[in-house]
Amino acid sequence: MVDTHVHLTMDEFNEDRESIVTNFAQDGIRFAIEVGFDIHSSSKAIEFAAKHGKIYASVGIHPHDVKNVKSTFVDDLHKMGKNEKVVAIGEIGLDYYRDLSPRELQKKYFEMQLEIAEKSGMPVILHIRDAYSDAYEIVKAFNVIGVVHSFNGTKDDLKNFLDRGFYIGVGGISTYRKNDDLRETLGLATVDRILTETDCPYLSPQPVRGKRNEPKYVRFAVETLSTIFNMPFEDVESRTSENAMNLFRIKGENLRAC
Repeated sequence: MVDTHVHLTMDEFNEDRESIVTNFAQDGIRFAIEVGFDIHSSSKAIEFAAKHGKIYASVGIHPHDVKNVKSTFVDDLHKMGKNEKVVAIGEIGLDYYRDLSPRELQKKYFEMQLEIAEKSGMPVILHIRDAYSDAYEIVKAFNVIGVVHSFNGTKDDLKNFLDRGFYIGVGGISTYRKNDDLRETLGLATVDRILTETDCPYLSPQPVRGKRNEPKYVRFAVETLSTIFNMPFEDVESRTSENAMNLFRIKGENLRAC
């Protein structure tokens, strides 16, 4: 299994961060991507990835945090993006649910980071909440591909991003009892366009809801996808892992021991 969206450098994992990564093999985790949400966390993601063969990094400014962006952020992201363990720009996007940064600022810095990704040829990890229409209108102006993290849009939103060549990120929310509509929507995709994720420590899946999320719980997303696509668990695991390796250009021989 692959967890394409983790935040293991957050304080919630201070007591057992290293043991979680050490246990990847026994938990069935091939690799994980530590996702930055501002310059500081992006730098920490790179440092963490440098220590572990099965950890890769993504660098970017979350829409919540663009209000705090410094003038050097473009140069910072360009520099960080050249690190050998950095595989994506993200998480970036729009969040109209909480509106922790003004929407015009969100759009401005979303466009700037998409331009960084386009110039570098790197995929993007998109955070979109209650803003799918605006995000799609912005994305389609750029020659980029990537993943829509924790997808929770409509059938039209799904089609729009699939048509642009994007992958769909599926994690804990797909397992919630009341999310039948989301599962029905996801079923309109094909398994070769799906990535699995946890967003740990957030969005714990139904069987462990209320507890801290961890990479090993990505199996609950795989189980849900197995039901949605009527495929064996092993086939879903294999296909989604291959999808992640293809999008983020990770070769199997690069996955050295933790």
